[in-house]
Amino acid sequence: MAEAPDRQELLTALTTEHFTLQGARSQTASESASRASLYILSVSSGLVALGFIGQASQVGTTFDVFALTVLPTLYVLGVFTFVRVVECGAEDFRYGVAINRIRNYYKQIAGDQAKLFLLSGHDDGRGVFENAAVPPERRKQFFTFATVVAVITSVVGASAIAIALGAIADASLGVAAGVGGVAALVSLVALLRYADRLLEERTGRTQSIFPSPR
Repeated sequence: MAEAPDRQELLTALTTEHFTLQGARSQTASESASRASLYILSVSSGLVALGFIGQASQVGTTFDVFALTVLPTLYVLGVFTFVRVVECGAEDFRYGVAINRIRNYYKQIAGDQAKLFLLSGHDDGRGVFENAAVPPERRKQFFTFATVVAVITSVVGASAIAIALGAIADASLGVAAGVGGVAALVSLVALLRYADRLLEERTGRTQSIFPSPR
């Protein structure tokens, strides 16, 4: 039989692991923010360029060609950004689960003084979301940056479709706007469902040792 680990050595190892996980969570949050900011900056720059081209070309063929080059590119960039930000959110969830397990051990050591710990030590979705002050039934808020990117990306893609209908199919403004609006909703729903599936998959794979009381 393996020897029981030294309690002090175990506590030192867990403290180091806690610090490492907390640093990893900070990195994922920083990456999500930087990627979302970079994408929003790209969209802003593209819209400014479209404004200048529109003034110079009097909204003619040059504008259509430029818009149908820039907007689809921004949409693809937005999808890539969204996927990575969602993955960062899923990784952050895994780190949160691991930290909660370590915190539960701290509470076991504390005994009667465990009440001094503010955050939960339950290593399931409910415990992680509660520590982030997010109600479990509103878990989409866990992907704050991803939701912002999804909305902007969907609007950019819808704009490209509307301009294409007007330039290529000579559709009226109402028809182009209507089709673009439907496309934006479809894109937004598809992206958010992808985020839900990924989080559900990562949550389901996590073996809970200290689940929250129901």
